[in-house]
Amino acid sequence: MITETHFTNNSYFFIPGYKLINTNHPENTAHGGVAIFIKSSLEFQELPSFRLDYLQSCALTIKLNFTPFTIAAIYSPTKHKITTQKLTDYFNTIQQDNFIIGGDYNAKHQFWGCRANNPRGLILYNFVKNNNFKVLAPPGPTYWPTSLRKNPDILDIFVTKIPNRIHTTTENLLDLNSDHSSILLTVNTYPPIRPQPPKLFYSHTNKLLFHNLVQQEIKLNVKLKSTDDIDLAINDLTNCIQTAAWASTNPNELPKVTNLTPHNIRVIIAEKRRLRAQYQRTRLPSDKHKYNKLANKLKKTLIKHKLESLHNHLSNLSNKDGSLWKATKQALKYKSSNIPIKKDNGTHASKDSEKVELFKTHLHNTFQPHDNIINFDNINTVNQFLDTPFPLSTPVKHFSPNDVKYIIQKYPNRKSPGFDLINAEVAKYLPKKAIIHLTHIFNAILRLSYFPTVWKFSSIILFLKPNKPPDLATSYRPISLLPFFAKILEKLILKRILPSISENKILPDHQFGFRQSHSTIHQAHRIVDAISFSLEKKLYCTCVFLDVSQAFDKVWHHGLLFKLKQFLHPSYYLLIKSYLTNRNFRVSYGSSVSSIASINAGVPQGGILSPILYNIYASDQPTTPHTLTAEYADDKAIISINADPLIASRNLQNHLHLMEKWYTNWRVKVNQDKSFHTTFTLKQTPCPNVNLYGIQIPHSQTVKYLGLILDRRLTWAPHIKSKRLQLNNRLRTLSSLLHRNTHTNLSIKLIIYKALLKPIWTYGLQLWGSAKKSNIQKIQAFQNITLRKITNAPPFVSNLTLHNDLRITTVLDEAKCYYKRFHTKLPLHPNPLIKKLSTLSIPVNALRSTGIKTTLQLKAMFDTMKRKTRKDKRSDRVNRYMHQPNSTITERENEVLVDLLTNKRYMDSNFDNQESG
Repeated sequence: MITETHFTNNSYFFIPGYKLINTNHPENTAHGGVAIFIKSSLEFQELPSFRLDYLQSCALTIKLNFTPFTIAAIYSPTKHKITTQKLTDYFNTIQQDNFIIGGDYNAKHQFWGCRANNPRGLILYNFVKNNNFKVLAPPGPTYWPTSLRKNPDILDIFVTKIPNRIHTTTENLLDLNSDHSSILLTVNTYPPIRPQPPKLFYSHTNKLLFHNLVQQEIKLNVKLKSTDDIDLAINDLTNCIQTAAWASTNPNELPKVTNLTPHNIRVIIAEKRRLRAQYQRTRLPSDKHKYNKLANKLKKTLIKHKLESLHNHLSNLSNKDGSLWKATKQALKYKSSNIPIKKDNGTHASKDSEKVELFKTHLHNTFQPHDNIINFDNINTVNQFLDTPFPLSTPVKHFSPNDVKYIIQKYPNRKSPGFDLINAEVAKYLPKKAIIHLTHIFNAILRLSYFPTVWKFSSIILFLKPNKPPDLATSYRPISLLPFFAKILEKLILKRILPSISENKILPDHQFGFRQSHSTIHQAHRIVDAISFSLEKKLYCTCVFLDVSQAFDKVWHHGLLFKLKQFLHPSYYLLIKSYLTNRNFRVSYGSSVSSIASINAGVPQGGILSPILYNIYASDQPTTPHTLTAEYADDKAIISINADPLIASRNLQNHLHLMEKWYTNWRVKVNQDKSFHTTFTLKQTPCPNVNLYGIQIPHSQTVKYLGLILDRRLTWAPHIKSKRLQLNNRLRTLSSLLHRNTHTNLSIKLIIYKALLKPIWTYGLQLWGSAKKSNIQKIQAFQNITLRKITNAPPFVSNLTLHNDLRITTVLDEAKCYYKRFHTKLPLHPNPLIKKLSTLSIPVNALRSTGIKTTLQLKAMFDTMKRKTRKDKRSDRVNRYMHQPNSTITERENEVLVDLLTNKRYMDSNFDNQESG
């Protein structure tokens, strides 16, 4: 425990192997504050802090001898008056019956060995006496004033409530570190150690022995004629693999933790402790001088050792052995606090066992269909169709061992395993006999159309979402860990059903999510093309961006099966039906696991089949001839363009009415708080508002779609500003590896910049690269600053020299390169909507004054023209240019050039700044 830390929100302190829990002063100034350091290997829970001007406290709960204890650090400044009510308010926040609260109370009373009493000491003494608490104080003074008019006294004490059977001792540690000396409280208990997650393979596991043991135990003559036989065979296979893996790992060869402190430093530390004990016995100035001299020597030695270790660590960073990515991952890792979670009744769940049950209840309620969105007529239609018999069909083709082995070998090793602990690394060492046995199980599953129950069980872990309140269960993102062999089977099934989906044209062309060769940039390009066309023609482009609430978790299973039955082979349909039904999960958090709960809706989170199943479920959403629809998974945009704002809004509203009916039929809920209505136009007045279910959709001047921020005039200024702020934050996070690091090789620093900083601003560069020069300069300025910090370049070195020497292209050149590379692939795309993006102009042959297509392709034609030209001389200059003897302008380029030069708005806005492109 540390009091008066003087931390602020920007302070950072780290000790390897320890977790820091701190509370700063409420004014966020460098005074007051408390902190606790606790070993990371111990199992504990962080508690809410108490943060007022008269008292700051941080606390945690831990089990000592299987009894929950609250341990808190406290600091109370002297300038504030402490009353019994204030003490009562603080101690009421202590959740456990047993606690140890230590720190600087600034309270004096002869009861705990002070020289005299003060008013605060009298109040604290009466409070402790009335509540039957104990005060544990050291035998000697803890405060050593510098003023000769003051005497040493005891200000640092522990207020406790612990059972009498627990023995405690308190002693002074006379380290000469401040005007307060430390206190050591020894409690005769044993804290719990946080258990390590189990694994099958370790670095010292004998892989060859594992291979041979599995080869010996696997039996191929296994009965697979019923669902019970399949479940039994899977359990036997799992047990065989686990037993062989554990038998191949010698527990005596586990890596041991070695003392990383050099021998010479450990010798100095031992000598320092001996001199400190000697000085505490004798109190001689000569002993004090020896102690201080050795303490200063130790301090300098530790600083030198730290710098040498840092130099070795940073100098050895490499992108080949993974050390570079481990260092950057550690720097960028979002560090969340383990604090209590609020319950519905207002109380807090502080124990892991309470938290997992709270998370389980929350997720169980999430994995249910919407109970307030029901169309009984459609439900009856769906149920009647599902009850109809299947037509006659031929048996499906079985899986081969080569199919199974190929998918296993291609699966990445670093994916987390399910509850059975089997991952890709383990499966790749299985013998051929095990692969054949696994293939027999897969074929039996396909023949019986039964997905095994044990493979439908998911273990869910939770991660706090960035910038979300950590005390709410809704702020955590669930990650489902599924069995490895179940995901292999899903890949095999997906490969079989994709041709049927393509032949029947189930997925609409405007759905780009989770489809091969379809990216977010393709869909965003369609949106930008539509907006550019409306701005070019001075039309109204009114758009609605809809956010579906819990889209993947609330999929109605009967509705999905209704759509699958219409085109899938009966064997695959029945297998997917078994795959969706009777699924269960449990939540793992800290050292506890919850009870098992069921999943009654949604596509399985983390499943291979889940994305395509959701696309099929949403594939029949209505469209209209007067609107444009763009979808990427559950992100939906509806666009209406017209010269009349009333007609544009009316067409959009008609489409929304159709969507209302579809959402009701298929039990889909739209989050209207996160849906937005935006009008893109050069005119002042926007289009009239639209509504969904009679509720007006909020209007916004800007909207974020697929990672791009679109403003009403498509200037890209808000998007570039947002990217610059994001880049600044990321650069500050990586400062220890980039500009504050003089030991790492320059090439490694450039790799960090290209891998972790550059992708932030290059995303969507094909589109926002058309912004005006002043906006692009904001990103260019960031790149200039970063390169200067990386190289520590002096001021007289120009930015152009830096870019040339480091072989880094400018933002404008990068935009041209990105667009040309992107544009060359569009004509060959199988999707006709994407193929249309390859045209030289936007629809109706209107030139793109707001884009960069024309500027990039015709830049050579403008190199001989002056930037400023009078209106009456334009045609003469064009004629002279186009009738040069060596001109190679084609007829198409001739038409484009003439249209471009006769477009007044383009001439007024862009011709004077043609070089900014």
